[in-house]
Amino acid sequence: MSEAKSEIGGTMEITGPSTSGEQREPQQNEPQVVAAKDTKAPDQVPKKQRQRLISDGKSGQEPNPLILEHANLETVPQHMEKLLKQFEENRKMPASEWLHLLIYLLALECGFVEEETYAQKRHLIEPVPSFSSFHALNVRLLSEQPVNYAVCFNDTAYSMRLRTLLDRHSSEEASVVAALQSRLMAIILGDQLMVTLSPAPPSKQPGYSISLPIGRYVLNVQAKNKPIYHRFRKLDELSFQLKQNLFQPMRSQQLMQMEQKLQPSLLGLPYELYHEIFRYLNKSQLNVVGKVNRQLHFYTKETERKREQGGRG
Repeated sequence: MSEAKSEIGGTMEITGPSTSGEQREPQQNEPQVVAAKDTKAPDQVPKKQRQRLISDGKSGQEPNPLILEHANLETVPQHMEKLLKQFEENRKMPASEWLHLLIYLLALECGFVEEETYAQKRHLIEPVPSFSSFHALNVRLLSEQPVNYAVCFNDTAYSMRLRTLLDRHSSEEASVVAALQSRLMAIILGDQLMVTLSPAPPSKQPGYSISLPIGRYVLNVQAKNKPIYHRFRKLDELSFQLKQNLFQPMRSQQLMQMEQKLQPSLLGLPYELYHEIFRYLNKSQLNVVGKVNRQLHFYTKETERKREQGGRG
């Protein structure tokens, strides 16, 4: 019997028995074989075929998550892979130092960057809106750079200088630079890591601190032939704790000092968008909007001026 017939299974009664080994040509009025194969119920498909179809459906690899909060043992964000790749030959680092690196990754997601790295790569960094903090291209670019931090106090503390990113290149005046700088300090206290984010002196603004149990987020044992990130646990919880208690409060505090808009609003849009919005308003409607405040009054007058010059709108 041919191999094609032996794989079909259960079609012998439809096609008729064949013991001579000769393959019988199908007649014009004999569509039963095709119909039997196409209409067969799923539970009658051979077990071997069912397994192959299931495995084929899952063969595609899932895309990497965008942030640490969504990382798991199968896939992690690209910026996490890039940064951990720098420490492939130093897998025996203490768990506290691995946790410190995770903290820096979350700082990148929140719109911070190490000060020296910022000085070297600022021309490649994209603007970050004041009402946001995460920029995927920035995070991936900065995660490829060497992590500059100091290990001090007999390997019981880690120190790093951070710089906050803005939606435009700020001036290099001493007061502006100081307002955007902060210091990240992580100190080992038993099985806890005390993390503090403080504004750069001589600022009188408060700092923010949080205590993290090291063993809760980083295992002490490294599994053989496994990626480094298999040591990490509860990254969603770690992300929430650090963003809510450390990075977001500090960034908001710094932006408020510079009178930046913290939330999405009509006053926080780029200048170019006002004309695109106001061109749908007639003159009386523009007058109403212009009475809200001085900023909107200026933009409405600019729209009217462009209309008089024959501009779009």
